[in-house]
Amino acid sequence: MRCCKNAPQGRGGGSNFSTEPEPAKADIAYDAIRRILHSNGRVPEQHLREQDLASKLDLGRTPVREALQRLAAEGKIQYIPQRGFFTRPMSERALLDVYVVGRETLISALNRMRPQAPESWTVADKLSSDELALRAEAIFTKIAQEASNCEACKIVHRFCFCTHPLRMELTASELRPAFVESLEKLIDAMSELGTATTLVESALMNHLDLEQGAVSRIVQEVNERGLTGFPGPAKSL
Repeated sequence: MRCCKNAPQGRGGGSNFSTEPEPAKADIAYDAIRRILHSNGRVPEQHLREQDLASKLDLGRTPVREALQRLAAEGKIQYIPQRGFFTRPMSERALLDVYVVGRETLISALNRMRPQAPESWTVADKLSSDELALRAEAIFTKIAQEASNCEACKIVHRFCFCTHPLRMELTASELRPAFVESLEKLIDAMSELGTATTLVESALMNHLDLEQGAVSRIVQEVNERGLTGFPGPAKSL
């Protein structure tokens, strides 16, 4: 993920190399596992077995272990001593706490922004649940990035990651039309980014209200069901 606009854009800047260095195997493993965790088949409290992931990704166990340790340090998965790495349970309290931090960070970032050229975001009801979730997350990320604050970028990145499964559940439920309508209003407001901050903030908060208001119900449904409701692997990766 690109951080703020003022951050260095990768190693090797100012050197004679014309291309960026190839990513380390641990970085490759990190990106690949993060994509798996972001996928439709995520299961709460799913065991992330090093050997299974190494075989799946055609990598050694060492880079996979390093990637899992990094993800655990970032709070994206959990490590249980003597047992290993697991996806995090879908917890109502934890999600509500994440929304509190996400709201505060996004509001602060909005107030630091300058006028922006409108983005060509679109939203349509035919989009998949994952695509709709990613549209919303792209807006959150844009706000954080344009505030030129690396810490805000990191917080919003984690916010998007932690709430992505909930967002997919929401867009697969009868609340999907309300989510699409709310997202359309937020996209329209984003054309005023940096000039009509109050308008953007109102649309953003209304959208987050919709998401946060569904937390209790969705967490209960997911935990009762044991799955996110999308096709995926059984109990381990």
